[in-house]
Amino acid sequence: MSISSYDWRSAEAAAQTAELAAAEYQRAGRVTNMKGVLLHSVPAFHLFSAVLPLKESLRTTFGARAVDVFSLAISEDSHCLLCSLYFRRALAAHGVDPNDYVPTEDEAALIEIAHRIAGEPAAHRAPPPKALKLLEAKYGPETVVAVVSYGSAMLATNRLNTTLGIPIDDDLLPAREAAEATEASAA
Repeated sequence: MSISSYDWRSAEAAAQTAELAAAEYQRAGRVTNMKGVLLHSVPAFHLFSAVLPLKESLRTTFGARAVDVFSLAISEDSHCLLCSLYFRRALAAHGVDPNDYVPTEDEAALIEIAHRIAGEPAAHRAPPPKALKLLEAKYGPETVVAVVSYGSAMLATNRLNTTLGIPIDDDLLPAREAAEATEASAA
């Protein structure tokens, strides 16, 4: 199943929805396929947009690269091609080869937490990852709650994209081609 983007530029578009889309376009310079689909439901659009301040707070704590590493680990573990390509491209923009890099200590902890968040249900019977304690000792419980909350929202984003079959944005196609070329050369 694939739901097309809401046509927010049409004369029939609801005024509130058109305003949300215009504000998103102003903020991000575009309306992604995911956001275009979310425009069909204003409350859903608000729900998934509400994570942005939390993401920004984590960027302040860990840096943009670490948050992108964390997001990529969740996206790949949950098998969301759209989100994986988005964050692979983001890492490349940081000058990082998403197939070959050494994570920092914080990034390694975030990857461990990501595996837990996006892991199979049986993984949740295991004790909490040691990385949670490491981050709590270093940054405090507020940061741990923020990390897990953002990671859970990222997982929901992945599930939304895969469940609705949201198509890959055109600007992610070069990242897809690069990932496929890497896979082909590894085979």
